Amino acid sequence: MAKPTETLRMLELEPEEFDSIPATLRDRIEAAPASPGKSPKRWIMIGAVSRRQVDVVRRTATMAGRIVEQRRREMTERNIETLVNLYLEGEERADVDRDLEQDNAGLRASYLLEVPTYTAADIHELIRGSQLSNPSEPASRWKRERRIFAVRADRALRFPQFQFADGNPRPVIKEVLKRLPDDMTPWQIAFWFWSGNGWLDGRSPEEALDDGDRVLNAADRQCEPAIG
Repeated sequence: MAKPTETLRMLELEPEEFDSIPATLRDRIEAAPASPGKSPKRWIMIGAVSRRQVDVVRRTATMAGRIVEQRRREMTERNIETLVNLYLEGEERADVDRDLEQDNAGLRASYLLEVPTYTAADIHELIRGSQLSNPSEPASRWKRERRIFAVRADRALRFPQFQFADGNPRPVIKEVLKRLPDDMTPWQIAFWFWSGNGWLDGRSPEEALDDGDRVLNAADRQCEPAIG
């Protein structure tokens, strides 16, 4: 006979019910580790029949929070990509819910219009005499090796052309990518190369690549903590 499934008892508490919990217990709840953000407005009481269930519920709840946050980031990124397409097509989007997404999308669209880029297939064609059958190579390999970076637009990767010389990655790009903060996204890296930089007398890093030492110094300065 199959072993009966262990079920959980769950009860959603009304705000006044939570407020009626003894103060000592509320203090323990509020002191429990939590991610930064809004204070909870709804509470659920879960009854477990074993320590194993307690551990499973705790791990599941933690993972659920991570999944929700990851999904939120993915949805924001998809929203921005959609807005980029609308900007490039000359269309308008009404009732934009997030001003930040709109501003970011406009900036990305401006970047794609101003900065020439290659597709992976374009780079494949640039390599004269290449016998590679995969059109994503060698761009994919160079990206994995962090010799170059790419931004995603319309579900495709675009490789800014300033990273290349004579069909190959500029060595300075790899060194810059090593020195920029690890948590910078590809689009943040693209905007860093594109923007005027005080350590380069107002020139953008992509304009100053021939002055490699100064560009590397500017990348190092990007890692310094902000003051003020």
